[in-house]
Amino acid sequence: MKKLWKPGHSVMLSLVTTCVGAGFLLLLMFTAPAVLKTIDDDPLFLRVMTAIFYGCCPAGWLAIAALLKLLHNIRKGLVFTRENVRMLRILSWCFIFVTLVSLGAFVTMYLPMLYVFLGSGFMAVILRVVKNVMEQATIMREEQELTI
Repeated sequence: MKKLWKPGHSVMLSLVTTCVGAGFLLLLMFTAPAVLKTIDDDPLFLRVMTAIFYGCCPAGWLAIAALLKLLHNIRKGLVFTRENVRMLRILSWCFIFVTLVSLGAFVTMYLPMLYVFLGSGFMAVILRVVKNVMEQATIMREEQELTI
């Protein structure tokens, strides 16, 4: 029986999804105040949440760039490399940054930021674990290449 879903399809789907996410982030950068106003039109809420969103945007763009680089490397067959470990490290630090920012917003006034805090914190932990596994696999691959 022929396999319908191949490993290359998964990487391509991830690339497309990342590009769509980048498009949504770009759209939100232009419409964030209007979108936030539909949630709550309290001026303090709008100022704080807009500042939080725009403060997290650089981390979002950095995460998208790192993810695209990682996926392109995987697509080329470069999996266990120091560059991929570096991209995973960058991704995890982006999530840690968003976690800390959302924690500050949650503590100060906005309970819904608890969900952002928990979600981004959980993703940061997962990425750190994957980064550590990739780092060990990369070290093992390099040692194996030296012995051959």
